[in-house]
Amino acid sequence: MIGIDLVFIPEFQRQLDASGGAVLETAFHVSELGDKRIEHLAGIWAAKEAVIKARGIEGTRFGDVLISHDDYGMPRATVADQSYAISISHHGEYAVAVAQKILS
Repeated sequence: MIGIDLVFIPEFQRQLDASGGAVLETAFHVSELGDKRIEHLAGIWAAKEAVIKARGIEGTRFGDVLISHDDYGMPRATVADQSYAISISHHGEYAVAVAQKILS
């Protein structure tokens, strides 16, 4: 399955501000917060949402999805024992991500 998500960055910023930091603490892993630019965080958020959609399994939470980069800088996601190839992009007021499960 494939998942995709689009984030409107100004709205995402409002949600972060309104949460008082709770979103960063519950939805993001420490390793995902090395770059705190809003466009980077919105891209990570979009990637997590795309993975959740690709999984098609209810009950997956944002904090369950770990976004990382391989030795070549390519992003990927891991949830439990499953890996996903992802692509993240941002431009202007939008961030977008696509995820596809890596078949073994």
